[in-house]
Amino acid sequence: MAKIVIDANVIVSSLFGGNPKEVLLLALTKHSVYSSPKIKKELIELTERLKDKLGKEKYIRLKEIIESIFLLTLNVNPRYKINISRDPKDNSYLEICKEVEADYLITGDKDLLEIPKKQLTEVSLTKLKIINPKDFLLKFR
Repeated sequence: MAKIVIDANVIVSSLFGGNPKEVLLLALTKHSVYSSPKIKKELIELTERLKDKLGKEKYIRLKEIIESIFLLTLNVNPRYKINISRDPKDNSYLEICKEVEADYLITGDKDLLEIPKKQLTEVSLTKLKIINPKDFLLKFR
């Protein structure tokens, strides 16, 4: 059983099916998935910003998905601050990864996917693998 953190873009994309939905279901049923109150807040704010684009039905469904996810994940309050991503908001995911010593961070975000292993090692994330949903499925399906 792996320790996993899932980026908001994968969670939102799961609404539309495909690999993100499969990743979410697989991770939540077969692994330990971690999040934080800060990530929940980010997802709620993102959902509100997308409300008009999604339409009422998908908006409601996304809110349900988010609530379900946070009932099924292990929530932590990271003690460490990390500042290595080009996008400062992405550091929240790395902080969770460090707190729980995560094995995988699943994301479609290039800012996270392109972080060099050397930088991860410098902040004591030596075992963390940052992978996209497709690669996660290839490994665990």
